[in-house]
Amino acid sequence: MKKYFHVMKTTFNDSLQYASSLIFRFIGFSITISILVSLWSFLYKDGTSIINGYTFNQMIWYLLLTEIITFGSGSKVATDEVRDCIKSGNIAYQVNKPYHYIIYIIFKYLADTFIRFSMFLVIATILGFIFAGPIENFNIITLLSAIPVYAFAVLITGLVKILISLSSFWVEDSKPFQMVYNKFVLIFGVFFPLEMFPKIVGKIVRFSPIYGVSYGPAKLVINFSFNILKEILISQILTIIIVLTLIFFIYGRGVKKLNVNGG
Repeated sequence: MKKYFHVMKTTFNDSLQYASSLIFRFIGFSITISILVSLWSFLYKDGTSIINGYTFNQMIWYLLLTEIITFGSGSKVATDEVRDCIKSGNIAYQVNKPYHYIIYIIFKYLADTFIRFSMFLVIATILGFIFAGPIENFNIITLLSAIPVYAFAVLITGLVKILISLSSFWVEDSKPFQMVYNKFVLIFGVFFPLEMFPKIVGKIVRFSPIYGVSYGPAKLVINFSFNILKEILISQILTIIIVLTLIFFIYGRGVKKLNVNGG
C-alpha cells in the first residue's frame, strides 16, 4: 500500500506544477455557469418563486454543486491514460510491474482530481455567492455529511470512466463511450434535477451511477435530511462495489486476452 501512496504523492506534486493550466477550464466553467444562471433567471423572473420544488437559490446551487464534480473530476488519468496504455500495448509492461495497474490508476486519479476539485470548489463557492447568495439552511451538519458523499461521488466518477476505458481491450477507441456517458450525466444529473423529468425517468436514474455522482450529492446539500443522506450513501457504496467488481473482472479478461495473443 505504501507504493500506491507514493504514486499519489508524486501525482499530487506534478498536478501542483501544472495547476496554472486549469485557467482555461475555469473560464469554460464560468461561462457555462453564467449561461445556465441566465436561463434560470429568465424562468424565475415572472414572479415564480418555486419550480418543481426548487427555489431560485436552490436551483443555482444545484447547478454549481453538480458542475463541481463534472469539472473537478475531469482528470484524463481514468480516460486517456488508460485508453492509450491499452491501445499502444504498454499495458503488457504495466502488468509485470510490482503493483496492480488498476489500483495504481485509481490512486493516481484521486491525487490528480484532488487539486482540480479543490480549485473548482473555491470558484464555484464564489460564483454561488455572487449569483444566488448563501445556500439556504446550510449548516455544519450538512457540511460534514457532504464531505464523504462528495468523496464517494469523485471516486465513482473515476471508476466508471476506468471501466469504460477498459473496453479498449476489445474496441478501437473507448472515447465515444466516454462522450455518451458524459452527455447522460449532463442531461439527467447536471443541467436539470430529476424532479424536472417524468417519474419513470427519475426511477431509472436512481439505479444508475448518475444518482450518486451528481443529483444525489447536490440534493443533499441544498435540501439536507438524514433520510436523503442514508439513501445516497447506500446507493454510492453499492455502486462502488459493483463497478469495482466489473473493473477487476474486465481487466482480468483483458490481460488474459493479451497473454493468449502473445501480449
